[in-house]
This record gives sequence, structure tokens and C-alpha cells, in this order.
Amino acid sequence: MHYLIVEDEPVLQQTLAAFFQRQAKVTAVGTLAAATAAVQAHDFALLLLDLALPDGDGLAWLKDWRPLLTCKILVLTANDSENAVLQGLALADDYVVKPVSLRVLQARIAKLLPPAAITYHGVSLTSATNTVTRYGQRVSLSANEYRLLAYLFAHPDAILTREQILAAVWDRQDAFVEDNTLTVTIKRLRQKLEDDPTRPQLIKTVRGMGYFLNGQEQK
Repeated sequence: MHYLIVEDEPVLQQTLAAFFQRQAKVTAVGTLAAATAAVQAHDFALLLLDLALPDGDGLAWLKDWRPLLTCKILVLTANDSENAVLQGLALADDYVVKPVSLRVLQARIAKLLPPAAITYHGVSLTSATNTVTRYGQRVSLSANEYRLLAYLFAHPDAILTREQILAAVWDRQDAFVEDNTLTVTIKRLRQKLEDDPTRPQLIKTVRGMGYFLNGQEQK
């Protein structure tokens, strides 16, 4: 997904962009002119719009552009006047008054957007619901199998050492974690997710280094 953040206060703009980059591609701009150029060039899933901007009124801009926008729109502003709130709710999908915590803002956005699935080689992972499907059919994974797959999905094409994976997915203080635990879990994931587990395309091995999730054929 792709978010457009229209916020002219530099620190807040950077904070919002850094926070939401964990879950989506983010374009952040500080003027309505830049917002116009962005919506003309890209399709967005979400528009996060301030109202008091250097080159105009966000509500007036939104009134002009609303019929052309297919994305969800959340107004994020310090303006808490009744008139502004009513106008904003008539044009946007939600209206949030600053200051607001990032967690609350994220929860409001989650109400607007469907859970996003990330898909590689026919395997889709939806972190919001902790579900995995293969070519549309749900796959049953153990807790450790899911945590491992989610960690790999979060770092596509990055070579991850065995030590990195064990530290992130398993509690290294757990005496029951054996040396072959990761190997066995990778094998089970391949059996459940690969077309041919003997010639894996999704989870690749790098001899002497570790593993990586092949993100070159994202679908």
C-alpha cells in the first residue's frame, strides 16, 4: 500500500513518515501543490491530510479533489471547531484532532483500510490477522513456523544468518531450542509452501551464511 501524508510541520511530517513506513510505502509532502502533483502521479490507499497548509485551505482543496480520489481520507488537524469537523467528516472518511498518539492514529487508520496481505510466489501473509494462504487456500502453521515466516517476509531479499533468525524468532534462553530447530522449521515451511520443496523458490538457502526470502517475483 501507498500512503500520502500532507503535513507542513517538518518534525511531525518526519515522525509520521517514519512510523508508517513500517507498514506501507509513504510519500510525504508539505504543500497542497505538492499534494496535487502526488495524486496526479500515483494511486494511494490512504491520504493523511492537514488543513492549515502554507499555500491554502486543505478543506477547500479536498472539496475540489474528493470526486477524483479513490483512496481513504483521514483529516489530521489542530482545528477542532464544530464547523471544520462537520465539513471534514462530510468530505473525508475520518477526522482526527491533534495532538493524537501514533497508536491511536494507527488504530483509526486500521478501521479504514482492509488488512493488507504481502504476497511472494503465491504465498500471502496478512499480519493483521496472522493468516497465511497459498494460492488463495489457507495454510495451517505452528506458532514457530508463522513467526519465522513473518520474520522472513519482513526482510525480503536480505540474507539472514542463523543467529539473527534464532534471536528474533526463538528465545535464546530457552533450553529446548536445539541446533537443528531452525533447519527443521525451514523444512516444514518448504513442505507446506513450496511447489517443489527440493527446489525452493520462496525460502532460499545461502550456504555457510543463512537464508533469505526471495522477493524478486512479488505478486
